[in-house]
Amino acid sequence: MQPDFSAALDAKQVRAALKALREVDPNITKDLRQNLRSQLAPIASQIADAVPSAPPLSGFANGGATGWSAVTGKTSFTPGKSRFGGTSALVSIRVQPKATRGVYIAELAGSRTLGATAAGQNLIAVLNQRAPMKGRGGRYIYAKFRMLRPDVVRIAEGILDSTFKKLETFL
Repeated sequence: MQPDFSAALDAKQVRAALKALREVDPNITKDLRQNLRSQLAPIASQIADAVPSAPPLSGFANGGATGWSAVTGKTSFTPGKSRFGGTSALVSIRVQPKATRGVYIAELAGSRTLGATAAGQNLIAVLNQRAPMKGRGGRYIYAKFRMLRPDVVRIAEGILDSTFKKLETFL
């Protein structure tokens, strides 16, 4: 019977499985962590590259808190760290601006409301003209992630399969 791989994992089960792996051989978990991070790092970079280097609107061209800055893509191994309802991601891919929040504002503007003020409505309208939001996730980062998600799942499943094969030698 094939193991059931799903997008969300039970955080308690993940912690218990990793604890058991560490007891069998600590190097297995170290290799799992290193392989997931290293093989998903190029995808994190591709996602970060989806964010334009120049601000989409002139109002973001400043050095203040809402200014535009370069971003970096990062991967981290996050088993058993759950913020929502007991489910956990095995790996997190984050895109972080180096200095300010302008990227996040442009990414999510209009994802929940159409704007509470005339200025907010105008901001969303112009952003939608320049980079339309597909669905409710985001304009740049989440849109690229949705395109690359099948690759992320394929890579993660391959790494988990190879880890399980190594584990079989101990059983």
